[in-house]
Amino acid sequence: MIEQRLQQKLRLLLVLPAVVVFAIAALAVTTARLPGVQPREGIFDVFARLAPRPASDTSSVALIDIDGESTSRLGPWPWPRSALARLVTAAEEAEAAAVVVTVPTEGPDPLSPEVLGRYWLTDARAGGEAARLIGRLPSTDTALAASASGVPTALGVAAEARPTRQAPSWQRSDVAAADWLRLAGDPAETVVALPAVQARGEVAPALRNAATPAVIGLPEDRDGRIRRTPLVWSLAGAPVPSAGFAPLVLIDPVDAAAARGRFRVGGPPLRALSTEGGVVPLDGRGEFRIWLPADLDLPSVPAWRVLEGGAQWRQSLRGRAVFIGQSVTPDALVSTPRGPLTAAALHAQLAEQLRTGAVLRRPAWSGAAEGFLALLLGALAVGAAIFLSPFVAGTLTFVLSAAVAAGAFFVFQGSGLLLDPLPPIFAMAGGQLAVFAMVVGNMLVRDDAVRGAFHGALPPATMERLQARGGAGLLRGTRREVTVLACALRLPDAVVRRFEGRPDDFVGFMASANDALRRTILSHQGTVDHAENGQLLAYWNVPETSAQHVEQACACALKMIDDVSTLSENVTTAALAGEASVDPGFAELAIEVGIASGPCFAGPVGIGARNRYAVLGEAVTLATRLRSRSGLYGPAIITDDVVFDTLRHHYAFLDLDVVKLSEKSGARSVHGLVGNPFLKASKSFRQLADAQRELLLSWKAGDLSGSLLQLQRLRALPGVPEAYVALFEERIAIARAAGDAWEPADILLV
Repeated sequence: MIEQRLQQKLRLLLVLPAVVVFAIAALAVTTARLPGVQPREGIFDVFARLAPRPASDTSSVALIDIDGESTSRLGPWPWPRSALARLVTAAEEAEAAAVVVTVPTEGPDPLSPEVLGRYWLTDARAGGEAARLIGRLPSTDTALAASASGVPTALGVAAEARPTRQAPSWQRSDVAAADWLRLAGDPAETVVALPAVQARGEVAPALRNAATPAVIGLPEDRDGRIRRTPLVWSLAGAPVPSAGFAPLVLIDPVDAAAARGRFRVGGPPLRALSTEGGVVPLDGRGEFRIWLPADLDLPSVPAWRVLEGGAQWRQSLRGRAVFIGQSVTPDALVSTPRGPLTAAALHAQLAEQLRTGAVLRRPAWSGAAEGFLALLLGALAVGAAIFLSPFVAGTLTFVLSAAVAAGAFFVFQGSGLLLDPLPPIFAMAGGQLAVFAMVVGNMLVRDDAVRGAFHGALPPATMERLQARGGAGLLRGTRREVTVLACALRLPDAVVRRFEGRPDDFVGFMASANDALRRTILSHQGTVDHAENGQLLAYWNVPETSAQHVEQACACALKMIDDVSTLSENVTTAALAGEASVDPGFAELAIEVGIASGPCFAGPVGIGARNRYAVLGEAVTLATRLRSRSGLYGPAIITDDVVFDTLRHHYAFLDLDVVKLSEKSGARSVHGLVGNPFLKASKSFRQLADAQRELLLSWKAGDLSGSLLQLQRLRALPGVPEAYVALFEERIAIARAAGDAWEPADILLV
């Protein structure tokens, strides 16, 4: 049956919320360790803005900024490395703790005497004395190396790092090649796997011997922002610190712990570093997350002030790690969650964060925790959407989402632990949206199957329940007490014969009249069914139960009488007005109605769009047969004894006959429903009802003389149908002819 198929489709639709919740949970687990995933990183950015890194009392870093004013005073950028050497020497004289040059220093200096000399020497064979003199000037690399020998210095290399969205290219590195890095554990194990970086050229031997190379490149996320960076890179097979990590390694050696359980290219990656600020954990890609403070301002001095402004401008450099960088080219600026910063400033902020030991942690179990919470809250939200009202379910999801987001923020604020609140929030919202899609899909399925088959046959309230959740059981087969109304429209044979040449007019009028009766049935909460020969059947107490189903059927039948009377009046009015399309014969339309009540089977009895709701049982047969005897008995509405016993004190009934459905069934009385309680109280009705009742009692008792007497009394009353009087005259005559052989049980079949 169609309802079974609908329930199967509904069960399939119920899979959708579970699939959505499980997919979100699985995505949370599988992407938990991937960097740069949006919108998770956006949430972490918000957390970092709301709870910035705690600021230290005194800053341990300072900036020497090669800005626009410095280039206008000292010369256009780029500067030769001898100019950088002067800045390093100035920082040394200011008693800086360390110096980090965040401009590239690998490869030959384009402004060095050697490079300029080689360029000029191409024309010097013709006697260029200037080229020879330039070639004899001191090397800028030598000058920078000499200045770097006086203070711990790191020189920038590899300005272009890989994007974070790309997997790191691991390289085998020997820790023994870096005197600033010590590997904990077995002394014989010195090989680790580090993220590889490629320099644009060779570092000059003089610079390599005097200073530590430091990677100034910062990997970007997909959105172009920098949120994390490796602290230790591999350059040409040797460990190299990041520029932000360089001040710590320049002062004291750093201990490193390798992740012995994981191996990359010939060795394990680093999992943690020990600095003066504490243990610094690294993620699976060897990276460390940058956490910016509320105040991004750092002690900064323009380069020209350092070189020409005197000792008072260098006081802010004393005892600090000094970062030398430029801000005159677009490449100097990098994008961060807090807006653009110079690369030197971002490295300085990283150094300050490492010194204070402020660490943001995202442990390996975070994805599993987020996935589990997504499953738990997603299931709760789906259950709420199914069993609670939409408003309550939506409110619950909103409150839980706010609580999850607030909880993740407070955990971040209290411990620096990064937990993503989005998977459980998305699971709750996605689960409820899937339930909504399930309901809409269920409605569409029902529109295609149920509404297509039962629209115009079931009461509007029942159709609304079928569209809603919880209404699926309405179309299940059932057996209960059902009140059945059978009705048919009848025209005199002479009128019907007039339409043999134009059947379309006849069929159209009968269809219009039947549709009016159908709407009346639906307005009285009845279910409409079609029978043979254009007849209508109506059922009450199915598919929805009703305590007043008998009264609803009788009220509907009386309204049908009024509908037919109104239709006849409209036809007569239209015919008198001269409308050619209206035949006056339609005014003779009559209706026949039979009503019976009893236990029946009910439910859909078709498939797909050919489905219909029907009732199977003795009451249907009796109602149909009673309708067919309406013209014989006289009243338009004929009911069985169940209907009469239920409403005899409220409606006007006439006792009409005693019938049997079959030879084996018992005798039953049938009655004519002729009006409402107002008619029941009238004198003429009481006289007619008394005469018919006495006639029927005498007939059932076998008193032929009494029956004849009551029949004569009945004939004298106005309004008694001649067919009804003739029926009993014939019966009495047959009984008299049978004589003693006649028994009251010889009742005709209905």
